[in-house]
Amino acid sequence: MANSEAAEPCRGFWADTARILDGYLAEVPTHLLVMKIAEEVGEVVEAYLGMTGGNPRKGVHKTTADVLDELADVILSAAVPMVDLAGGPEAAGQHLARRLGVVSAREVAEVAAVSANGWHGSFIAPHVLLRREDGTVLMLRRYNTGYRDGWLCPPAGRIELGEDVLAAAIREAGEETGVTLHRDDAVFSHVMHRTAASLPGPCHAVSDYWFTFDRWVGEPHAAEPDKASEALWIDPAAPPADLVPHCAQALAAIGRGEAFSVHGWAGER
Repeated sequence: MANSEAAEPCRGFWADTARILDGYLAEVPTHLLVMKIAEEVGEVVEAYLGMTGGNPRKGVHKTTADVLDELADVILSAAVPMVDLAGGPEAAGQHLARRLGVVSAREVAEVAAVSANGWHGSFIAPHVLLRREDGTVLMLRRYNTGYRDGWLCPPAGRIELGEDVLAAAIREAGEETGVTLHRDDAVFSHVMHRTAASLPGPCHAVSDYWFTFDRWVGEPHAAEPDKASEALWIDPAAPPADLVPHCAQALAAIGRGEAFSVHGWAGER
């Protein structure tokens, strides 16, 4: 891709793509233009590893801007052969618009399908409270996740294929805090059914299952520094202001001995 600092003023995405194709890529065969996409994808991965420190030998040596630049290059490298194969920038733009329509309609079709058979699903997310003798519980400060970065939340995550919710809770807590937990020590504490436009699935809803452990093996810490910047113990009865809101609500409900709550739904009380 051309150096953005030396590029001519932007004329529009597809017009500029055609200009690139007709300029220094004019003699490049179509199959090589297509193969170029794979090279650019590899550079995205390399930049992302550099941003997150995924290569211990090199450490963190890239920025978010570097990753965004490489992602932009992937888009451009795909657009160039699209213009070539479609027969021009206008036809390429029309094809992309049609494709976007197909992809964006998938969620609508998914909602229609579940509505037809009467099933409306929610995802399930296990949450773990490690509780010390003084009653404080462990929280992790989110970092570089894309959701509520800088805020506190307990070890939590998703269920993987073949796991029940408690198995997932134990695995997630182990990955995130470095401790070993046992099923027999788990105490079911709460379930919260919450919704938000940003949540996945046709219903944009998640059921959070909260489990409390008073015993574990190992010293809890932020075991995934690329996802959490620190671990700290908080008083659940007086949580800090930067605790993720639905987690603060769940802690309050647990403190009152309530097994169930909702969050984000119209008409909730």
